[in-house]
Amino acid sequence: MKRILSAAIIASALLPTSALAETAGKWKSGEINGFTRYWTTNNLGANFVVWCHPKRRINGTLLHIDIDGKMPPPRSRIKLIMDREILELPINEQGYVETGCAACSDSFGYVWHRLRSSHSLAVKFQDDSYAGFSLRGAQKIIPGNVCPTDWQKQHPRS
Repeated sequence: MKRILSAAIIASALLPTSALAETAGKWKSGEINGFTRYWTTNNLGANFVVWCHPKRRINGTLLHIDIDGKMPPPRSRIKLIMDREILELPINEQGYVETGCAACSDSFGYVWHRLRSSHSLAVKFQDDSYAGFSLRGAQKIIPGNVCPTDWQKQHPRS
């Protein structure tokens, strides 16, 4: 009886999070601890995630990518390929594409719009790990207004 009650409590705790999730094509969105995340997972289990917290100024807005269960090495660079255009983006010490510098903020805004308008997406790490992702549904899931970057939250008048 205690196990059934415990399972019911756990299931009800997870239900509100699941109810807030939205799916379109291969893309999903959901709320977690004040963050909105927009993500897709390819057939091999690689993940491409956009994290957005409207108020958190450090690591509040970033890109999180893992291929074969591994994130890019800290302080490396990745190649983001969208419709034959290659963007080279820096990785911070935690393994994320951050938005805390002016150039990072500009790049994030550009990537945001390209995710909504492109037809193909691939990522390549410096160790040649590679993953392709579907953009089917991204335009419906990712809003037209860009999430505020960490740079914008730290420098509201710039």
